[in-house]
Amino acid sequence: MPDGNTSSEGAPQNAGMPRFEGRASGMGWDKLAGIAAVVALVALGAFAYTFTSSSKEDVRAKPVKIGIAYFRQGLSSIEGLKKKLAELGYSNVTYVEEEIVIGPTLDADTEKALTKMILEDKVDLIWEDHEFQAKTALAVTAKLDRQDIPVVFLSRFHNPVAYGLAASFKSSGNNLTGVVEDLATVAQRDLGFLREIDPAVKKVGIFSDGFMVPGISDEYLVHLKEQTQKSGFQLIEYTTKVPPPEAERVWHEMADAIKPGDIDALMHLPGHFYNPQEYAEYDLAKRLGIPHSVPYEDLDGGGHFAYSSNFAASGEQSAIMVDKILQGAKPSDIPIEYGETSRLALNLKRAQETGITFSDSMLYIATEQRDE
Repeated sequence: MPDGNTSSEGAPQNAGMPRFEGRASGMGWDKLAGIAAVVALVALGAFAYTFTSSSKEDVRAKPVKIGIAYFRQGLSSIEGLKKKLAELGYSNVTYVEEEIVIGPTLDADTEKALTKMILEDKVDLIWEDHEFQAKTALAVTAKLDRQDIPVVFLSRFHNPVAYGLAASFKSSGNNLTGVVEDLATVAQRDLGFLREIDPAVKKVGIFSDGFMVPGISDEYLVHLKEQTQKSGFQLIEYTTKVPPPEAERVWHEMADAIKPGDIDALMHLPGHFYNPQEYAEYDLAKRLGIPHSVPYEDLDGGGHFAYSSNFAASGEQSAIMVDKILQGAKPSDIPIEYGETSRLALNLKRAQETGITFSDSMLYIATEQRDE
């Protein structure tokens, strides 16, 4: 008579299958349960990774419009942004770009360009190569009640908190985030390089109030004054009170009156009414036989050397922030960062023309040496 472990045909119901009675093949139930749990977790993780990767790929394939109101000096950072986004897999990006010329109508021109990008071009995100445009973007998105449009920026000459772009580096508290320059370090290194070129340098000339557009290089000038005092330099300022359209004429009158020995070096402040002032400044430095420092974006026009963040690299760095935002993160949840890469660029041809010599250490650490 079949017992309880046999079928009606008399064969055991579990015939051909292992019997688990506390142990099977030397393995306990608890161990098997643990292995099963691990397998399940691995499978779940693989699914989550596949799902997340797929989601990112989907976002990166979707059409996106990025608005950029830029200064001509910021083109390398824009190239860095585009390069990195392409590497991340963004294949359907439309860039709505408009160049902004520094001058008396700077504020109005920037506001007009950004308003058009929001209302007519329907951009999904605004990216700015300078804190000035970023501040205007903050105001325009608030004015149009479009703080849902994120703004990613590079800040060259201002602390973003002091400038009103953010509540703190940890969180902007608004629709902005970005990558910034360490101004104190830049000013300190600029002066140090001047002294490396000529240890006798003491009097450093700058064209400041009346020549520079308010709100662009004012904070850098504060750091520069602090560093000149700490380092034993004397800052010689050339200023004017004439209306902006007359800045070019007055600049040449002042420059023509500067004699050898009046200044030992010349530093160029960015953002000026006389455009492009950096060309004329280099001619002055060459006539006087003195070193000329400029921001990197102005080295194409004049100057012997430039030290700053690597703008192309900062553009790439900011692209990571753009990616996070397009994946769903809020700008206020992405901390503001300092530029990760700095560079020293030298113009060897101009140095030769002027009769100055770069130190061996400058030649060694230079990331870029131009002979044009």
